[in-house]
Amino acid sequence: MILRTYASNQPLSLSLLPATTLTVLFVAAARGRLEALHVDFPADRLFAGWYSSPYALAAMSGALILLGAYLANTVFNRHEFFNVPVYVPAFIYSLLATTLALIQLSVPVLLANVFLLLGLNRQLKIFHQPRVLAEYFETGLYYGIAALCFPPYITLAAAIWAGSIVFRAFHWREYLLPLIAFAVPFAYWISWLYFYDNLSALVLFHKWVSFDVQSFFSSWGRSERVFGITVLTSLFFALPRYLFLNERSSNRSKTIRILFFLVALAASGSYFLAYALTWKWIIMAVLLPVAFTLGYWFANYRVSLVGPFLFYAILITSLWCVVSALI
Repeated sequence: MILRTYASNQPLSLSLLPATTLTVLFVAAARGRLEALHVDFPADRLFAGWYSSPYALAAMSGALILLGAYLANTVFNRHEFFNVPVYVPAFIYSLLATTLALIQLSVPVLLANVFLLLGLNRQLKIFHQPRVLAEYFETGLYYGIAALCFPPYITLAAAIWAGSIVFRAFHWREYLLPLIAFAVPFAYWISWLYFYDNLSALVLFHKWVSFDVQSFFSSWGRSERVFGITVLTSLFFALPRYLFLNERSSNRSKTIRILFFLVALAASGSYFLAYALTWKWIIMAVLLPVAFTLGYWFANYRVSLVGPFLFYAILITSLWCVVSALI
């Protein structure tokens, strides 16, 4: 019933997301179970004051999760990833982000995802158009802001070039302009630090060394492990459906899906880059690629035997994580 509602053209179903997301986050804040991961990224320093107040952190995280969910769904429908408007991506993004917030909340990732989606919306308009320099600049600018919020997203610069290599003939301006735009937010940030005589804050990555060698994942409880395994199993079934394109798919649909896959690879690469540079696994770095891929697969639930079962399995295990964290 829930999957059918969100996989149909019923926009009012999105009105339920604020109630569920904010309720979970504010109850977690009231019980002292909501804590932000502080890795000393620029966004962490900017919102450090919010981190000390559980209710302020819940309000900010909830707003970023909902904004990201609605933007993800807008991009999904506007660029016709599916043949009719659906609202599964927003639901999956909100569900995964809210659950992960109770496990490991990274505000920089949630903020960066907003700008990543704005840039993705512009990038998906580029191909098969004769004049695209404005789109390239805006794409690079939004991706640069996302990388400033969450520095491991510097991998997104490669996603712009990869898309150009695959789908467009070589024009040197289309390679140089997005790179310049990508650097603009960093130039403004450096100027701001110089103006306030705070150039010591230029360091983007700090490695956290500890004598506690316990793995992050080994500290997960049973509910978190089952939730993670369920999501990974769903992703295992969803990827072939996404990657092996239907022969009846239009060229536009194929282009859009391949381009997003390149962006998803870059975003997923940031997950490993973050660990290499900070020695911390930041699981929210893969939130957007997973939410889009699962959202696309669950929207096709009518042609999948196991899709509905795994959808409700994710829903149940997510609820289990929430209850385990709040009791």
